[in-house]
Amino acid sequence: MNQNEYVVYWTMTDGKPASAKHTDLNAALRHAELHRRQGMGFVTMCSESVDQVGKGGVDTIVDGKTPDGEDYTWSKAHRAGATHGVPHSIIDNKSNE
Repeated sequence: MNQNEYVVYWTMTDGKPASAKHTDLNAALRHAELHRRQGMGFVTMCSESVDQVGKGGVDTIVDGKTPDGEDYTWSKAHRAGATHGVPHSIIDNKSNE
């Protein structure tokens, strides 16, 4: 493989699985959106990037630095949807609705 490849997977309305390969990200996204709008189920997309080497993410943090010397400041507490300051009783009640 010498270029990025994107595969859209979906389930037909009769329950049969299907897929289509794309080399253009925008085309793959349009294809996935089209199938969702047509009522197909389990629409998802995967990609194989020729530029990616190894696992995604940071594998080593030493003294708050990534292997290339950059500051590593990500924490789960800063993610979207964090519940800082919200009492656990409220969170627990929402999960039971």
